[in-house]
Amino acid sequence: MVVEKYGRIQIDFEPGVVADSVRYIAPDGTAETGPVFKDMPVKFEYDHHGYESVEQTGDIRLAARYTPLMAGEYHWEALYQGKAVAGGVFECVDSVNPGYVVVSPKDSRYFAYSNGDPYVPIGLNLVSCDYYALPAGGDHFERSHHRATPGSLTYERWMRELSENGGNYARLWLSSKYFEIRTETPGVHDLKAMARLDKVVEIARKYGIRLKMCFEHFRTFTNTSSFFYRKMRDPETGEEMTDIERWFNDPRWNEIWLKDIEPYINRYWNDPVVFSWELWNEIDCGDACFESVYGWTKRMLPEIKKRSPRNLVTNSLGSFDETWKQKVQDSFRDMEEMEFQQVHRYLDQGAPWDISTEDPVLFSVDAVVRSRREDKPVILTETGAVNDRHTGPFRFYLCDHKGLIFHDVTYPAFFAGAAGSGHIWHWGEYVEAKNLWKYYKPLKDVLEGVKVDQERFKTADYSSSDVWILALEGENHTLLFVRNKSDRWDYILRDGLEPQLITGLTITIDGAVNAEAYWFCGENPGSVSLNGDQLHFPDFYHGCVVRVARSKG
Repeated sequence: MVVEKYGRIQIDFEPGVVADSVRYIAPDGTAETGPVFKDMPVKFEYDHHGYESVEQTGDIRLAARYTPLMAGEYHWEALYQGKAVAGGVFECVDSVNPGYVVVSPKDSRYFAYSNGDPYVPIGLNLVSCDYYALPAGGDHFERSHHRATPGSLTYERWMRELSENGGNYARLWLSSKYFEIRTETPGVHDLKAMARLDKVVEIARKYGIRLKMCFEHFRTFTNTSSFFYRKMRDPETGEEMTDIERWFNDPRWNEIWLKDIEPYINRYWNDPVVFSWELWNEIDCGDACFESVYGWTKRMLPEIKKRSPRNLVTNSLGSFDETWKQKVQDSFRDMEEMEFQQVHRYLDQGAPWDISTEDPVLFSVDAVVRSRREDKPVILTETGAVNDRHTGPFRFYLCDHKGLIFHDVTYPAFFAGAAGSGHIWHWGEYVEAKNLWKYYKPLKDVLEGVKVDQERFKTADYSSSDVWILALEGENHTLLFVRNKSDRWDYILRDGLEPQLITGLTITIDGAVNAEAYWFCGENPGSVSLNGDQLHFPDFYHGCVVRVARSKG
């Protein structure tokens, strides 16, 4: 067997082999031990509707996966209770794969790959795919209770579009309908669902997309009408769990949870395609008190890190749209076990905090400033626009043909000091429906050749009453986010106005020697120009990002 450096190899054991771990011995003699897992051989088929089915094609077997870190010959031994029961060799060859995503050792506000290249997570949430109602019979409009999905065909399309336009990040919910392998009885798992996740992970690997894998999103054991309800039984007694405080705080239930997620960890431990493991989506929004979810987070982060040490670990809080949430945001910010910071915030006209109700650029910048610390990356990992109090996708998405909201939630966070773009939630109802994938490309283009973790960037705000001008000022480059303030959703989409033309804009950039602009919304008014330290803009309606190379003198 041959595998590339930072690639992924699967070892399938012969029938009858019983193993509990595998020891891998590298060409330099170093060794590490990894887990095994149950694997079901399957085939994927698609009918003429494009609906997916997964069929088992062989007996369930034991298998193991591994990522080699150096070229040369590796030896492996399958172990059972410490004794070798099988073994073999494989060859690792050099590759251009950049390796794992880590917190940059050069500037801990940013991420990097193992090979030292910077990694800026540009992408969005792709937590699950849609299921469609099947007909109950031959009559129009009559739906059955059966549902079907195109499944991985959808992920293939999404990830191809994202990658072709410069994206390199997506978030999956392992607890969503398409990926959920767990049942109401912990320890009982659906291996066909695991095969679906395997397929999507390999699609991501093909397109160079790194995945944040979120384990949980449930919030209640008792509100059966809630989208966030989960039914769970004690695996020993069969008793239905109703006490969520007990679930979070009882050491036995903590161990049950860790055992229940083993199939995920054992498959993808130390897999470079995993950008991060995320414990929970918005863990503070459920029935449990914050002290319980805080303590559970603090205990579980090191447990996941111990099981998958080369992958990052984190957790998330609910939308940062009320002033009292600053306290819980600070609690997570100050938790040392959290390897990077996350913040969620949406345009929500029903939010109690006024900053969330109007200007996405302003609330994006504010969210980053309030959530960051100087020694860790922070990302705006859920954003977008919603009808009041998250009652649905924003009503003006339908007419946002140029992606005005997209630009105003995707771009500003990075220029306010975040480690990546803002990550939109409404992937289907907005990004795909309005074909906004192409609008990721200016961010990818402006970062070309910029080593963000070596620039020592400082943030600056040179905005006026007419234009947002957010700057990252570095040793070799200045990066600019320039946005017409009159081109905002409420003026254009709600009120039906036209944006005012921005004319004669000039910005002073000390030591500027070259500048390139990448325009928003499909606009192309021409090039920016330099006259000494003066950066001149053509007249424009929407905005752009700009990369300015600077002399060190």
